[in-house]
Amino acid sequence: MNEGTVSVPDEQYERLAALAAARGVSPEEQLARLIDDAYEGLDGDAARGETLPLGVSDPEDGEGGDDAG
Repeated sequence: MNEGTVSVPDEQYERLAALAAARGVSPEEQLARLIDDAYEGLDGDAARGETLPLGVSDPEDGEGGDDAG
């Protein structure tokens, strides 16, 4: 990933710092993780059914959904 500067407004920085503290990392590292997660989410193949949280389904699975019946 490219190194760069990110500006975070004070209100969001407070939330970021609280989240980082809860996870035992620095706010900068937490922000880097959030950015990495966002980029990973742009990759359509990244979210497969095996990696999704419980209760979340992949629409490409063909299982469930509103049209199942």
